Amino acid sequence: MIGALVIFPVFSIMQIIPKSIFSFSGTENGQSEENPRFKMILWMFVAGTRGGANRARILNLIKETPMNAHKIAKSLDLDHKTVAHHLKILTKNDLVEKAEKTYGAEYQLSGIMSKNQNVLEEIMNKIGTK
Repeated sequence: MIGALVIFPVFSIMQIIPKSIFSFSGTENGQSEENPRFKMILWMFVAGTRGGANRARILNLIKETPMNAHKIAKSLDLDHKTVAHHLKILTKNDLVEKAEKTYGAEYQLSGIMSKNQNVLEEIMNKIGTK
């Protein structure tokens, strides 16, 4: 069928994997232990999908400075709708969170994502995204 529109649902990994998997136990020096399940899930969102490279770039961009979708789109030279789509997926899966629930709110890394930035950097190095 030529010209058919295929709509893919926005899914949450939390619908498949329970949220308790994302809990970490700290070590003596206050850092979290690397969780292989979290690493696998992040690999899926970053390297396992076609838009994963853009999601990795968004996560990398907002790790230092929270930004709203418009600023992210300008900084990464992406369409606003594309950024909004990726932010929706990242938010639904607890990788980023909104600072406020208002229009134009800034996005920042979630607690689990900020504790495990080294996993993102490792994945980005392996897939060649900076």
